[in-house]
Amino acid sequence: MNGPAPAAVGLIVPPSNPTLEVEIQALTGDAPYVYTSRLPWHSGADLAERNALYLDAYLDTAHRFGSLPLAGILVGCTGSNYQMGPEQDRRLCAEATQELGVPFQTCSLAVLELLQRYGFRRLQLELPYPDWLITQAVAYWRAAGFEVIASRSILATLGSSNAYQIQEAEIETYLASVAPPPDTAVLLSGTGMLTIEAMSQVVQSFEGPLISSNLCAADWLLRCDPASKHHGTLLYRQLLAKLEGFACRRDGARVDNLFNPF
Repeated sequence: MNGPAPAAVGLIVPPSNPTLEVEIQALTGDAPYVYTSRLPWHSGADLAERNALYLDAYLDTAHRFGSLPLAGILVGCTGSNYQMGPEQDRRLCAEATQELGVPFQTCSLAVLELLQRYGFRRLQLELPYPDWLITQAVAYWRAAGFEVIASRSILATLGSSNAYQIQEAEIETYLASVAPPPDTAVLLSGTGMLTIEAMSQVVQSFEGPLISSNLCAADWLLRCDPASKHHGTLLYRQLLAKLEGFACRRDGARVDNLFNPF
């Protein structure tokens, strides 16, 4: 092998989430090396109870990576963090980073960082959540300084009981009906919902910036090794190129020469 080995990163996954690792692999490819640790299962707990219990288990689950030499650890949850608000979310990650000696990030903050990097300030939330969790999500993003234009329940529209039941074809059809206002990013929040393949099918014709939790998670993990020349898979670069194009248009910059191999 020529050059340095790819970095290794840690990914913390909810116990029954069938999607996150698959989509991270589809976006990052062979590097960085991704090791996973799953949050504890709480039989009989409802979603609100599980979300609270997950927060209490983040640090212990991170310690389960042991002495693996990791460049970063990301918690692959969004919904569980919305009850905290962005400031408490940042404090939790800062304290965990200090204790672990490794950069520690929640997926909600990975989304926030990507939105800030591209300068998107208006959000349309498309969420596989019940109403009470949508209320928490709206409060989180408003507290983070974003204008939330709309917030809609994908579960209600599709008649699903949870994100894990939603199929890729359903998300693709759903996205075809989404028409965001100008200068508004559409956020698909929820790491257990299949989003990446559907996004790849509609991204070229979609009329606004299209972002998902799992895209942001992969982006953060790839950035854990800034010395690496690895830039994710073709699919990852396609989705990021589209976001860059919208960011350039909003700033009034030329986009004709933006690298986009698609």
